[in-house]
Amino acid sequence: MVEDTSAQLLALLDQGRLDVALCRASVARQPEHYDYVELRDEPLAIVAGIDHALVDAPHVELADLASSRWIVYPAIMPLRGLYEREFKEAGLSLPVHPIETASTITTVLLLQRDATLVALMPLDMATFLASHGLAKGLAITVRSRTEPYDLVTRRGAALSAPARMVIEELTEARRHSAHA
Repeated sequence: MVEDTSAQLLALLDQGRLDVALCRASVARQPEHYDYVELRDEPLAIVAGIDHALVDAPHVELADLASSRWIVYPAIMPLRGLYEREFKEAGLSLPVHPIETASTITTVLLLQRDATLVALMPLDMATFLASHGLAKGLAITVRSRTEPYDLVTRRGAALSAPARMVIEELTEARRHSAHA
C-alpha cells in the first residue's frame, strides 16, 4: 500500500508497480490509458488545533482566517487550487508564508503544537481528527468542491486476485453508501 499524490500514484500505476490506485484521475496526462470507477466526492473542512481561538465560535468567515498561518498542500495538488480559489472568490489575498506539506501526519503535529495554525483538509479526515481530540473543525462552509476520487487501473492490464478483491470491496462499499 502506497500513500502519495494522485500524480505519483498514476506514475506508479504506469510503471506496473501498482495494480490499482485510489486517486483523482483528473490529473492524468493520458486519461485514455486508464479505466476508472468513480467512488465519491470529497467534502472539505477547515480545521485548527483544539486550542485555536475560533474553535468554539458559532460561525467563522474566511476573512476571520485571512491573517492566520495556514498549512497548505503543495502547488501540484488539486486541494491547493481549491484553497486558493476560496480566497479568490472571497476577494481576499492569499495568506503569506504558508507551511507547505502533503503529509497529514505533519499537518496534525503542527496543528497540535501551534494554536494559531489552520488547514484545509478532507471532511472525513477532519472528522477523524476531531473524534480523537487531535484537531477541531471550524464553523465555516467551504464552497469549493473537490473532484471525485476514483479507483484507477491500467487499461487492459491483468489484475491480481488481491487487486480484484480490493476493487470489489470498494465498489461494493460505494453501492452500499449510495443506498444508505
